[in-house]
Amino acid sequence: MPHISVSLYPGRTEEAKAEMAKKLNQCLVDACGWRPEDISVSFAEISADHFVNEVTQKIASEELLMASDYIKE
Repeated sequence: MPHISVSLYPGRTEEAKAEMAKKLNQCLVDACGWRPEDISVSFAEISADHFVNEVTQKIASEELLMASDYIKE
């Protein structure tokens, strides 16, 4: 607790994803006071032609707090 799931286009290196995970983790540590070891982060690489549909379905039961140009309520 908590878990962050990041959906993105393919092509990032493992090093880039590890750096993103580290920064997301630190953000929650700073903002909420959680211990780093209590936070998990996963990545789902989704091709551009399927991205909007797959992500919209994936988050259908979640509360969307920040929309993007691609994913809207």
